[in-house]
Amino acid sequence: MNVKKTKDGDVLTVAIEGSLDIKTSPQLKEALKGELENVSSLIFDLADCNYTSSAGLRVILESYQILSERDGGLSIINANSVLYDTLKLSGFTDFIDIKRAE
Repeated sequence: MNVKKTKDGDVLTVAIEGSLDIKTSPQLKEALKGELENVSSLIFDLADCNYTSSAGLRVILESYQILSERDGGLSIINANSVLYDTLKLSGFTDFIDIKRAE
């Protein structure tokens, strides 16, 4: 998995390439360490992400919780149909703005 971070003001975009699973989720967690305190909005770009396990969902949920405590926001963009279905079945669409890939 590769993680690419881009910051524009107080908005951090994190592009994930590859699979987000039990082996790679610690890498994402480490990449976010210290970053969330300085942003009001986090965008996960999943255009090049092909899979997420519950471990990956946990990192997304923890990020959401950190930001929501400060009235920040989190959104997900470019989720393919499989990722979108996983996020929907997990209930994430109830509280996170998720956009499907075009």
